[in-house]
Amino acid sequence: MTVTSQHAKNPAIGWDISGAAKADDGEKIARAQIIINGLIAYDNTFVPPISNWQVQLDQMGQYPGANTVRVIASNDKGEDTESDDSWS
Repeated sequence: MTVTSQHAKNPAIGWDISGAAKADDGEKIARAQIIINGLIAYDNTFVPPISNWQVQLDQMGQYPGANTVRVIASNDKGEDTESDDSWS
């Protein structure tokens, strides 16, 4: 599975955070989470599991300040793949 995260400064306040996942052949995405600065900002379980996922969360994080984002995608076998990002 391929998991990615991106951030961009929001013109109004904070940051826009996006997460995405693409399942490999023979697997599906059963759950996706986005954790921003240690807090769960997004947590969704997919029934039935899906092949592709992406979401954007607007006006999140701290500006100015240090930020961390962890995107976790779990496959239908219970295995996690993560993407971590940090910036200030």
